[in-house]
Amino acid sequence: MESITIEKLFDSKNRKFEIPSYQRAYSWDDKNIKQFIEDLENAETHYYLGHFLFEVKEDNILYVIDGQQRLTTCIIFFSCLKKELEKRVKERQVVSLDLEDITDYYLKDIRKGTQKFKTVRDDNNFFLEEIIESKKEHSQEVDTASKGRIREAKGIFSGVFSETTTEVLEKWCQLIEEATVTEFIVKDKVQATQVFAFQNDRGKDLTKLETIKAFFMLQIYLSGSSKEKIEENISYLEEELSKIYKQIVRINLDEDDVLNYYWRAVSGKGFNSEEVVKGIKGKIKGISENKAEWIMGFISGLAQAFQTVEKIERSTNSHIRDLRHLNNLSFAYPFFIKAYKFNASPKVVDRLAKLFENITFRYLLRGGRAEIESRLNGYLINLKPAKDYEKTFDDILNSTIDAIINDIKHSGWWWYWNDHSMREHLNSSYFYQNRIDNYLLWKYELYISDKEHPEPHKVSFEDLIQNESIEHIAPRTPTNGDPVANGYGPYKVEEALEEGIVSGNWLNSLGNLMLISRKHNSSIGNKPFDHKLESYGRDNLLNQQREIREFIVKGENPVWDKKAIEARKKKIVSAALDIWNLNRIN
Repeated sequence: MESITIEKLFDSKNRKFEIPSYQRAYSWDDKNIKQFIEDLENAETHYYLGHFLFEVKEDNILYVIDGQQRLTTCIIFFSCLKKELEKRVKERQVVSLDLEDITDYYLKDIRKGTQKFKTVRDDNNFFLEEIIESKKEHSQEVDTASKGRIREAKGIFSGVFSETTTEVLEKWCQLIEEATVTEFIVKDKVQATQVFAFQNDRGKDLTKLETIKAFFMLQIYLSGSSKEKIEENISYLEEELSKIYKQIVRINLDEDDVLNYYWRAVSGKGFNSEEVVKGIKGKIKGISENKAEWIMGFISGLAQAFQTVEKIERSTNSHIRDLRHLNNLSFAYPFFIKAYKFNASPKVVDRLAKLFENITFRYLLRGGRAEIESRLNGYLINLKPAKDYEKTFDDILNSTIDAIINDIKHSGWWWYWNDHSMREHLNSSYFYQNRIDNYLLWKYELYISDKEHPEPHKVSFEDLIQNESIEHIAPRTPTNGDPVANGYGPYKVEEALEEGIVSGNWLNSLGNLMLISRKHNSSIGNKPFDHKLESYGRDNLLNQQREIREFIVKGENPVWDKKAIEARKKKIVSAALDIWNLNRIN
């Protein structure tokens, strides 16, 4: 292991570097880049960039096995620095650095016109045009998170460099070029695997996925197989990891969450599984033979789980989309992973989505105050193909769905989420700021919409989140004096407290809450009711505003009182019980 500089690492223009597809794509965010710059600002004469592990691909070409994030950042740094200093040269400022040398060492071999550094295959065309060639316009799209981070890093460097003196920029360039690094170059995958595994399983701040990756590599190396078999197994692992890393940059869910959900799906303990790293290591320890075979099966299944997550995140299925809107897929993902693992049909996956949208709504409605995983756990553990193949997996999954529905209806263990409990929470006197108030009122909007109109004419949930807020029809603080004078029923009735909007706890109930645009809400505030009523439904797509007139006593001076609130709440609760009727999961 040799201590050298970045300039020496690139070996007098001759070396080239590539990040293999089974390594992580670029993942540094703005915090990492700003810390990189801050370290340069604080450095006086010395900078340390850490350790790099390389595998020889062919003469003068090295695979970057460890250190790809730092090395990629250095290339982006040099590209942005060169572009900024070129601009200053055109402005006839004095620049002492040889900008052609920066290109030739770190970006592009001037003689051959080839890249000196390549990132992962799926991102490299973008990296070539965005960073290596610094094109102002190109056709490569930012269609992965890693490409977005590359562009973000470029933007941060460019912004800081434009406000930094040439003298300081040249100092930073020297600090990076002369930064101390250590390099370890290995000549085959087996040795690379051993070094990577030992190096990355000794307390570094890794994701759980990276920890498992290093552990699996080490186990394959220690398996006692022939060198050829080890290389074959490592190659298999690399291909599956390549699939995983492609998916990581295409999904929103955190990679370790996917790993956790997959572990719950396959561990045999479901939601009661041990912490994933500890559990997997314990599982491997208990296998006396064919550990490599188990590892291959696990990593292949994990790759499929990442693909499942992308399917769920991108699905246009209305029930999966609704489940996404609830923003709580932790119960559902292990079931979806199993459903796709065992090739459930789209029709049964749709039914599974209906079930979990219903369960998740009920769970969030009561604030998630009761533990639900133990109720689902037995179903998750037992959800697997029949050994005798007399039943299809669709039959088994449908039976599981039926059993869960039956338990919600009839089992005391599910009392917190049955229809009686749902009705109680919908009738709550303080429904305002319930986690799913917007979602419920959106579903109510669709429920009362004109069934003749196709869905594009209805308000989407995305529009709702962006533009809608919750309106108190009877305001929390009515304007100027007595509420009745402003068109609202009495807020407090001494002789019959339940008749008052406030004293009877009607103010924050579901019947007094309505979706409204933020702009509209702010314009009407706590104005008199006749002003509000005039504005409801005017140039507005929301039927729940238009229907407010149905709940008030017709007359010259409309009044919004406890009776109107009660009537509207009764209608919304009735609609909700129908929308989330378990018999609809068919």
